[in-house]
Amino acid sequence: MATASLGPKTSRIDMRMSDEQKRQIEEAAALNGLSVSQWSLGQLLASAREQILASNAVRLSTEAFDEFARLLDEPVDPTFVALLSEEPAWGE
Repeated sequence: MATASLGPKTSRIDMRMSDEQKRQIEEAAALNGLSVSQWSLGQLLASAREQILASNAVRLSTEAFDEFARLLDEPVDPTFVALLSEEPAWGE
């Protein structure tokens, strides 16, 4: 698992853990031929990316998606069209 560098490595994260947790991390890193830092950074970044993507995703049931698509296909309400042509109140 590659961890692309976005510049000089000047920041640190220090973590406290039990001896057993450290042993497991060291074993996993060794199994992958990586240093503990390389392996840990790769795992943390993969997890961070996954959580960021998940938090930005909108998930709809099939029924909700079908309703959403149907609404997009309907004509735009004339009241909304009129509002779009007005100068916004914050522009004054």
